[in-house]
Amino acid sequence: MIMILSAIASLLPSRPRRMRLIKSGPLTNREIEKLDAFLLSDGGLENAMDVSTLDGFLCAVLSGPKVITPSEWIQWVWDREEGKQAPEFASEKQAQRILGLLMRHANDIAVTLSQVPKEYEPLFFERDVKGGTVSIVDEWCCGYMKGIALDPMGWQPLIAARPCWFEVIHLYGTEGGWNKLKTLVDAHEDADARHQAFVDRIALAAHKIHAYFSTFKTSNAENA
Repeated sequence: MIMILSAIASLLPSRPRRMRLIKSGPLTNREIEKLDAFLLSDGGLENAMDVSTLDGFLCAVLSGPKVITPSEWIQWVWDREEGKQAPEFASEKQAQRILGLLMRHANDIAVTLSQVPKEYEPLFFERDVKGGTVSIVDEWCCGYMKGIALDPMGWQPLIAARPCWFEVIHLYGTEGGWNKLKTLVDAHEDADARHQAFVDRIALAAHKIHAYFSTFKTSNAENA
C-alpha cells in the first residue's frame, strides 16, 4: 500500500493533501475497461500501452532480476516509445483513481506470481472466429519484451540459458518473431489450433521465469 501511495503522490501536484486509502485486490472487468479507456483516449496520450500490453509489461518488470520502482517503469506505461509523455489528468480525483487502478493491477500481479503463480493468467484480448474465440497475444508479448528492455543485460543470461521459456514471447512480441509466425502458424493446416498451442505455453513460461528470478534475488540477498 505504501508503494501505491508514494507512486500516486509522485505524479500529483506537490501541495499538501490527504491521501485516501486505495482499494485492494484484482481489478474488475469494468475497472480494466476504465483503465484501458483512459490509456487509449481519455488521457490525451499518443503512445500509451493498452491493458494487455500493460499486463505483459508489468509481468516482466515484476519478474526480472532487479527491483524496478514504479517511478522508473510508470513513464513507459504513458509513452511506450520514448517514456517522455505524461498524462493529462482532468483533476486530482481522476489522477488518484487511474493511478490507483494501475497500482492495484501491479500489486495483484506481484502477489499472484509470488504466492499462487499457477493462478496468474495473462490478460489477453480475444477475437471471435468460427463460433469460438482466439486469444490475441501480440500486445501482451510486446509488453513483456518492453519490460525486459528496461534491464536487458540482467535478463540476457537466462534468455541464453533457457531460450525455450522465451520462444513464444519472442515469436509474438518481436518483428523477427512475426516473420517466423508466417511459417509456423499462418501456413499451418490448422492455424488456429497451432496458434492456441503457442498461446498455452505463455503462462507457464511466465511462471518459470518469475520463479527463477525469485530464487536468484533471494540468493543474492542472502549473500549480500
